[in-house]
Amino acid sequence: MSRLLLLLGIIGTAFVQVQSTVEFNCLRTSDDCAADTCGSNGDCNCVSPNGLYNCGTDVVNVGTGCGCVGTGSICNIDGTTCACTEKFYGPLCQYKTLDVSCSTAGSHILNVNVPGTPTCYVKGFESTCSFSTTVPTGAPTGWAGNFLEASLTDATNCGSPTETTDADGVKTKCFTVICRYESLYLTGLDFEAQFCCGDEKKTVTSDPLTLTENGLSTTDVNADAAGANIVTVVMKDGADATIVTGSAVDIGSTVKLEFTLDSTSDFAAIRVLSCKAKDGGSNEVEFIASSCPTKTFVQSTSRTGGSPVVIETKAIKFTGTTTVTYECSVLICRQMTECAEVTCTDGTSGFGRKKREITASSNSTEQKTVVTYVRVNDPFAASEVKSAVQDAVAQTGAINLSAAVVGLAVVVLVLLAACLVLGVCLINRRAPVKNIQG
Repeated sequence: MSRLLLLLGIIGTAFVQVQSTVEFNCLRTSDDCAADTCGSNGDCNCVSPNGLYNCGTDVVNVGTGCGCVGTGSICNIDGTTCACTEKFYGPLCQYKTLDVSCSTAGSHILNVNVPGTPTCYVKGFESTCSFSTTVPTGAPTGWAGNFLEASLTDATNCGSPTETTDADGVKTKCFTVICRYESLYLTGLDFEAQFCCGDEKKTVTSDPLTLTENGLSTTDVNADAAGANIVTVVMKDGADATIVTGSAVDIGSTVKLEFTLDSTSDFAAIRVLSCKAKDGGSNEVEFIASSCPTKTFVQSTSRTGGSPVVIETKAIKFTGTTTVTYECSVLICRQMTECAEVTCTDGTSGFGRKKREITASSNSTEQKTVVTYVRVNDPFAASEVKSAVQDAVAQTGAINLSAAVVGLAVVVLVLLAACLVLGVCLINRRAPVKNIQG
């Protein structure tokens, strides 16, 4: 039995998946796992003894007597300092990474000191009400990171706070803040936080960014005249339903680009060489290069036979426009071998060779440009569907939570069954053998 318990302990500590939170997600550009690997869902996959949110702390060999304050914090082996979770900072983890100091002098001091390097600003007022490293007069001693002093009476720079009164007559004034991790665009990895002060209380709540607006649109493929009827691209959602005019799309939701050949053409296969997301102006980000993903909002590439090719992405939103244009360069081949898959640097399969490898003298391939676009919500505009979105998110969250609990229960049952079988085998091996000869 002791061997069985030891084995169960090894199974429990050898590999730990640290759940990503609003404050930390290793898929972001500036949020990295200090050790081990980043999972596809944004969690760091920590191998014992590494632990905490970024696998950067020895959680087995720990000290004592530190007096750590923050929940989940660990006393370092030196016995004098604490290793904090993503929700706290300071030598004893005594400060929250999202906090507000309520002032009676007509302003609130907002503090953001989460891992990574987000750009934070009051929603709708990025140009006039952004956080900085300047510590305001009156900020609590020990606070660090980025600050914003938001006036309660002067709406010029940050707008007026949202004021509510609950059933007990308690008044609360809140500022809504968006924290963005990419310089040009918003993604589902960004977050929104509410910093609130009321009568003798303060709260800070945060959620992943889920901004929605009706008005999703698609256009016909634009290609040069010679290839206008050869290759087409359509957009689909996570359920493989075609995205059509009038649909709604969330930042961070699945948008698939599906490239298909005309069945009547003499071309046999497709390679998507490159794709860019553009804002219609000078801003663009290349998310497929040499047929391999270059940005985290690309989830996968796939192909069945020679066509179609599907690139699965997560919807992003450029900061200055509601429209995201996808512009892709596609190689179409008359021979399947000329559009063979390539291996990307991360070991996944891509579709398309580097441009210097394309044989220009051959008539068996042609290169086309295809364009389509999608509209997403403008975070600078007042949203009239906010309450409906919150209701939908709440319902989805409950469903996802239930699924997560069921999945965890299944995993635990499988592990317990395996341990039980192993225990029976060990007992049988140690049981004495009786002599049954007459």
